[in-house]
Amino acid sequence: MHQTEDPSLAALADAFVAFREGVLVLDADDAILAFNPAFEQAWDLLGVPLVRSLTFAENLEAAAALGRAAAEAWLAHRRTAGGDASFLVPMPGGVVFRVAEYVTAGGRRQVNCRDVTAERQQELALVEKEYRYRLLVETITEGVIVLDRDRRVVFANPRFVSWYGGSDMALLGRALADLVRPDGRAALAPLFGAAVPPPVEAALTCPDGQERFVLISATPLKGASGVRSGHFAIITDVTELRRAAERLRQSEARFRGIIENTPFGILTLDTEGRVRTVNPAFLAITGADDAAFAGADPADWLPDARPTLAELMSRDAGAATGESRLRRAADLGHARLVLSRMEGAADAWLLIVEDVTEARQMEETLRHTAKLALLGEMSASLAHEISQPLNVIRLAAESALLSLDDGDAAAIRAKFETIGAQSDRLRETIDYMQAFSRRDAGARKSFDTAAAVGAAVALMTPQCSSLGIAIGFDPPAEPLAVIGHQRQLEQVLVNLLRNAVDAIVERRTLDRERPGRIDVGLGTATGRDRRAWVEVAVADTGTGVRDADLPHLFEPFFTRKTEGLGTGLGLSISLGLITAMGGRIEAENRPEGGCRFRILLPPADRPPEPAAPPAPLAPPPAAATGEMPPMTILVADDEPLATQEIQAFLERGGHRVFTAASGRAARQALETEHVDILVTDLSMPDGDGFQLIAETSAEYPHVAIVVVTGQPLRDREALAELESGVDAVLRKPVSLRELAATLRGLA
Repeated sequence: MHQTEDPSLAALADAFVAFREGVLVLDADDAILAFNPAFEQAWDLLGVPLVRSLTFAENLEAAAALGRAAAEAWLAHRRTAGGDASFLVPMPGGVVFRVAEYVTAGGRRQVNCRDVTAERQQELALVEKEYRYRLLVETITEGVIVLDRDRRVVFANPRFVSWYGGSDMALLGRALADLVRPDGRAALAPLFGAAVPPPVEAALTCPDGQERFVLISATPLKGASGVRSGHFAIITDVTELRRAAERLRQSEARFRGIIENTPFGILTLDTEGRVRTVNPAFLAITGADDAAFAGADPADWLPDARPTLAELMSRDAGAATGESRLRRAADLGHARLVLSRMEGAADAWLLIVEDVTEARQMEETLRHTAKLALLGEMSASLAHEISQPLNVIRLAAESALLSLDDGDAAAIRAKFETIGAQSDRLRETIDYMQAFSRRDAGARKSFDTAAAVGAAVALMTPQCSSLGIAIGFDPPAEPLAVIGHQRQLEQVLVNLLRNAVDAIVERRTLDRERPGRIDVGLGTATGRDRRAWVEVAVADTGTGVRDADLPHLFEPFFTRKTEGLGTGLGLSISLGLITAMGGRIEAENRPEGGCRFRILLPPADRPPEPAAPPAPLAPPPAAATGEMPPMTILVADDEPLATQEIQAFLERGGHRVFTAASGRAARQALETEHVDILVTDLSMPDGDGFQLIAETSAEYPHVAIVVVTGQPLRDREALAELESGVDAVLRKPVSLRELAATLRGLA
């Protein structure tokens, strides 16, 4: 210790030496009067000696570690303290001293210096921890409030204040229950029980009158003594979540309403294609009970659905469509299927079933009506096809009568052979007309496109010839098979050829010298999609189509023909038929004039199915009947001339023959006579042939049944309309030789 001349300080010398805190004594002018060793050790940390001749401020300025700023800060403190004070002085190496200054009784200023580095570090750590907690509370996305023992707000973080409204000062001192809607205050009680309760949902009434739905979680706060001093509450705003849940509930209710009230059948399927749920519409369509569908196979009600659904599921293309027959409550209908993966459910599929039975029937009726209208438009061609063989038959018959006088048996036989051949030709024409006018039914088949094109060209050739219009078609050497109904493609082609004829006739009113020609082409083509197609083209030299009309050609009821020459449905129906076959139809104007229609059809994956062969020519009647044992034959037909000829022919062969002009008369004959063979028509009064066949098969199984009908039966599916008890089917006009050969095979 350095001792000054003041004797009063000598008595304190021992105390100064022993005092653990540094002591510095200054006069009023900041001059150094005394300091102890502890203070000197602290000052030595600055690396410069403490100079007694300088003021304390000058010593501070001389210390490089503290500098002038420290001196100025000390002087400023001396000027403003005005009495006892203490402050911290940072030293090099992170050491911190607390300097306590006070005025002694003698008016001197004494400075005590103590090392508070450890205490300061603890204090700073506590401040840092407090800062982190405060930062967490103030920046957390949840609302935080602190309640006192009376459950009044003593703190609210900015998040809570921001969405509750008002200010934090307005919240202080308010009871938590006052913030909650009155009907929800009782629910707060469990929050303040002994145990830590689960969150409580409540509705806060905000200052602006709005309500916010929140979840409140409360944790007790305890002091050092363990006594509960209040609660720490976390407030989670679930208003938007609750609104979203309400919107979801309403959306689900709307969706359920749509599902339960839609006219479409809707099923949910698992990954195996089994039914999970089904809506009321599908129950009504099928007439089945809800319990019947749990885990069921949709194919029980959609017979064609299993391969279709398997294919659609394998594509996994978002949504895909297909078709199937539909087992309805009363009958077998037709359905359109839409399958899609349910959003948000990777293991579930949604199947929409639209009952299109009535729509298909209407479409079929419309197509059938269009075919009949087309037959009416082709009446001139059909009349030619019928009148030509009739004319030959009449000429040959008259010539045969004249030959009777000459006794020329060979000439007479030749005339009758001609009559027979022309009858076959007439039968083919009538058969084609009947088949063309029939409703298309049965499964789609593979057929040769050239057969359909040839039939349409042959049907239109007589009319074209009569109008001086050339029509050309060169069939390819190899068959080009497609899938569908041949008659439908013929209908489309006949419609295109009819339009071509009308266009050429109209063109002649403007240019009589322009030749009329229709060229029909058939081959293969590569589409814009690089796929192989079967192409049928119909090109004419008619008026063509206005460019503005080309996009509308296939719209229903659109026509440019003169009133009375068209319904405007032909091309629309043609588009539907071609689309149903998986193809497309296009139209364009030819540079040289006229129009060109182009049909593209996907080629079949199998060869054409063979057409039913024509009935073979039977041996002459004498040979056919001569080898037959005598039999009892019943002929049922409402045409007396036909039954007379058949009866006379069979009786010449030694058979016993009865005739009946109605179904009832035939049944009476079966009851009174032992009949071996029944030869019957299908269309008769007083009980038709179908009923007669059914009863005969059931009651007289030993009777062989031969049907002779004028209905078109070239298509195989037409045979399915007859009962299984039929032994043979012959078409009118029937040949006696054909009938004899058939009976001989049944003898």
